[in-house]
Amino acid sequence: MAMDSRRSILKKMAGTGVLGVSSGCLGSLSGRGETVQFGALLPLSGSLERLGTHGKRATEQAVADINDAGGINGAEVELTVLDTEASVETATEQYRSLVEQGIVGFVGGLISDVSIALAPEAASDAVMEVSPASTAPQLSTAGRANGAKYFGRVVPSDGAQAAVMAKALADPMHVGADSVALLSIDNSFGAGLAEAQKETLDSEVVADVRFDPTAESFDDVIGAVFENDPDAVGFTCAAGQEQGVLDAYGQSDHDVPWVFSSGMFGGDLPSYYEGFYSASFSSGRTDGYFDLVRRFTDIDEPAAYAVNAYDALFLMASAAEKAGESSGPAIAETIQSVSGGSGHTVSVGDFDRVRSLVEAGRDVNYQGASGSVDLTDDLEPLSSYVIERVTDGTIESLELLQPQYFESGGGR
Repeated sequence: MAMDSRRSILKKMAGTGVLGVSSGCLGSLSGRGETVQFGALLPLSGSLERLGTHGKRATEQAVADINDAGGINGAEVELTVLDTEASVETATEQYRSLVEQGIVGFVGGLISDVSIALAPEAASDAVMEVSPASTAPQLSTAGRANGAKYFGRVVPSDGAQAAVMAKALADPMHVGADSVALLSIDNSFGAGLAEAQKETLDSEVVADVRFDPTAESFDDVIGAVFENDPDAVGFTCAAGQEQGVLDAYGQSDHDVPWVFSSGMFGGDLPSYYEGFYSASFSSGRTDGYFDLVRRFTDIDEPAAYAVNAYDALFLMASAAEKAGESSGPAIAETIQSVSGGSGHTVSVGDFDRVRSLVEAGRDVNYQGASGSVDLTDDLEPLSSYVIERVTDGTIESLELLQPQYFESGGGR
């Protein structure tokens, strides 16, 4: 990249009108001695508290690493983390308070319903949003305004996850079910993944059931799932919201394999998980992952999507560093170019190297804690998945599906 790359990017943005927003929407622009305001909107209470608090810890670690390297273009990063309570209404209120503080970008939302609600708001305000966990397919096109995309994510769309779940359910190499019941949490994530599975499954779908994780009883839910005697169950949920319905299954007389959505295996595995499968993101346990985990002196094992939260913040900061300006439009314009596929590799804690490469006019290729996070034009990665199975109380990896599997039509 030429030495005037930063000026070229900003000139292009100004020419398209992307920079033509009020300073109140942009937050604090970078400059020597100033600060750059970022936010994070995560569930810090309720059933998703563990995911949210670990994501908060990871985001704080990213900020610490960036500031230890001298900040963004010499400006220190300040972070405000607010509790969404996994509620769209609360998340929207908290987002407005972050905008009033002058944020240029934020990590969140965690659940898809929150991200779906906030993406148009962020685009209207020219604030960059990067989700560590929202996988709903409709987010691929969300958050566009003035020729820029202000919503990105460091997890792939559910279209790929649905294909992996369907393969685990129907392929004779795995479950080989002729009939399948789909059980999904009652939100946009659950509905979207269920619909995507139905489009991909070779097996007959004999039930499509939604459940409320806060219900007092799940006996009726389990009854509906098994009304037509399925050979297997495809289960879509977020870790932390599954316990009630799974306990009800464990106390029933039913005994069939289940295939979980990603992030559900972890911690103590109940005995009835024996023979259960998961369509899990494959991080490949990168060097960046182990480097980040070593920095978590207060966390033994990070919860699902925590390392993705680190990547989300680090990518936004790297984009601002390359653009030479800490603003939502600058980050939106630049974030794909620093996410990689080509250029000089940087990883966890390497923000000083990001700066050195930018100053030398070199391309930056961030390889994150969660994986390569090479963002497409829709600002989302194509990730690898692994089909896992609980065998003798331990998690066994059975089949790795690389991004090429989905690009070649393996997921239809």
